[in-house]
Amino acid sequence: MSRQLNMNYYDSIPDDDSEKDVYLQANGHNFDGRERHVVIHWKNGNLADNPVTQLVQLSGIRGRFIFDSLVAKLRNPATMDGAHTQYYLGNFTREERQLLLHLAEAVHFDKTSVINGCRVWMRELLEAMVKENLISEETFEIIAIEVPLPKRLPETE
Repeated sequence: MSRQLNMNYYDSIPDDDSEKDVYLQANGHNFDGRERHVVIHWKNGNLADNPVTQLVQLSGIRGRFIFDSLVAKLRNPATMDGAHTQYYLGNFTREERQLLLHLAEAVHFDKTSVINGCRVWMRELLEAMVKENLISEETFEIIAIEVPLPKRLPETE
């Protein structure tokens, strides 16, 4: 099943026009002082008994980041139900999810950065979502403190 987890299922199970619950997932249950991956996701459908969720994330490793906008992955229900921290962002319409994707594409990132990673990128995406009234300032503050989401630092040369 691990090969199936890495495939992009967006073409076969795309987003639709229904309202959907949208979450931010932070790996694990607490910050251990190292990197902590964060991703926004919502369920597009099922493949067999496993959910296929659309992901909004900056992925890769420090020094080699990428952003792909239309990614849907087969998810292990166990990792969604208890293995990681989930923050509920709200019930979004298709139009709101499209705006979220547009905002994500507009967040600047340096793909070769070793300073500013996915949590910095996510902070800036959530700030843009607050400005567009997709999430509340209170929701942003809770996530920014608990994950935590650091502010952008100057790149070193």
